Amino acid sequence: MNKHINLLLLATENLLRHRTKTIVVCLCIIAILTPFITAIAISDGVRTQSQTSVEKGADLYLTFDEFGRNAAVPLKYLDEIKKIFGVTKVIPRIIGRGFLQNKLAVIVGIDKQNIPESVDCISGRIFEKTNEVVVGHDLARHFHLNIGDQFSMRAQQRKTFTVVGFFSADSSIWGSSLMFMSFKDAGELFGKQDVATDIQIYSLPGHNSEIATDLHDIFQNEPYRLQDKHIVELYFKKGFMLKEGIFTALYIVAFALGVPAILVASGFGLSERKREIGIMKATGWHTLEVLELISFEQLLISLLGATIAIALSIFWVKWFNGAFIAQFFIAEINILPKFTLPARFLPLPCLLSFFFAFLLTMVGSVYSSWRASTESPVVSMK
Repeated sequence: MNKHINLLLLATENLLRHRTKTIVVCLCIIAILTPFITAIAISDGVRTQSQTSVEKGADLYLTFDEFGRNAAVPLKYLDEIKKIFGVTKVIPRIIGRGFLQNKLAVIVGIDKQNIPESVDCISGRIFEKTNEVVVGHDLARHFHLNIGDQFSMRAQQRKTFTVVGFFSADSSIWGSSLMFMSFKDAGELFGKQDVATDIQIYSLPGHNSEIATDLHDIFQNEPYRLQDKHIVELYFKKGFMLKEGIFTALYIVAFALGVPAILVASGFGLSERKREIGIMKATGWHTLEVLELISFEQLLISLLGATIAIALSIFWVKWFNGAFIAQFFIAEINILPKFTLPARFLPLPCLLSFFFAFLLTMVGSVYSSWRASTESPVVSMK
C-alpha cells in the first residue's frame, strides 16, 4: 500500500515539475468537456421542465382540424362535453401571438380560476376585471412596465390593457414573453368570439377511451382532433431530439478537432519522458511500476481538468445563463437568455466526463511509455 501511495505522490510531483504539459493537457480537457457538460445540463433541465408541464397538464386536448392542423373549436359543444361520464373538468383556452409594439408576445386567454399553479406573481395580482393582464418578466423588463401601466396591441389598438401583475422568472422558460388575460378579453383581442383554440379535458383514470367514443358521437361529421398526454409528449420529444441532433452534429466536428490535440498534448515532451523512464529502468524500476506511475499522472490530470470543466459549466449556466449554447435547445431566444435557464447537473454525466478525459489521456501516453519502458535503458536515455 505504501508503494502505491509513494507512486501517487511522485506522480503529483511530476505534474508540478512539468507545468507546461500539465496546463496544456488541462486546457485541452476543459475545452472539450465544458460545452459537453453544459449542453447535457441544459438539455436535461429543459426536458424535465417540459415533462413536468405535460404531466401537470390536461388528460385530453380537443381542437378542430383544418387542413391537417389544429383549428379553433366552437364553445357551443362545451356543455355537452362537461356531461360526459368520466370528465372532471373542462377548460377552454385561447392561445395566440400578437405584437406589443415591436416585440412578439404569447397571449393566453383563460378564466382566472383555471390559471396554472406554476404562474406565481412576484408582484401585483392575478387579473380580476376586464382588460387586466398579468405580464411575463421579459416583456416587463423590455418595456419597463410597472403595475398600473396601460398599453394596446397591434391586433386591437382600440382595446387598452392594464398591467396588474408580473409572474416569476422561475415559473417556466415559456413564461418570459407570456401574457395572461381573461378568456373574453383574448377573444376580443383576436376578433374571435365563442371559439377556443383548444379545450383541456381532465378525466378520471382509465376513462379516456370512453370519453373519446362519446366525443365522436357529439361531433359526428365535424372535423375534430383529440390528443392525449402521450401524443403531446411525443411531439415535444420529437422537436427536442431534432435540436439535440443539431448540437451533437456541431459538437462532433469540434470534438474531432480536439481529440488529436489532447493526444499530442499528452505526449508533450516525449523525448524527455523517455530519458526519465530509461533512468527509472536503470535504477531498478519494473515496467508495471512505470505504467502505474503514468496512470496516476493521467488520473490526476484528468480529475483536475474535469473538475475545472464542471465548475466552468456551472459558472456558464448560473452567471451567463447558458449564453451561445441555450439556443440549440430553446427556440426563439436571444444569445443571452433573459430568463432563468433550467439546468440539472447530474452525477452520471460528470463521472462520464471524467472517465472520458482519463481514457483520452491514457491513450495519448500509456502506449508510448510502455514502448520506452520495454526498451533497453541505454537506448531510452540517448
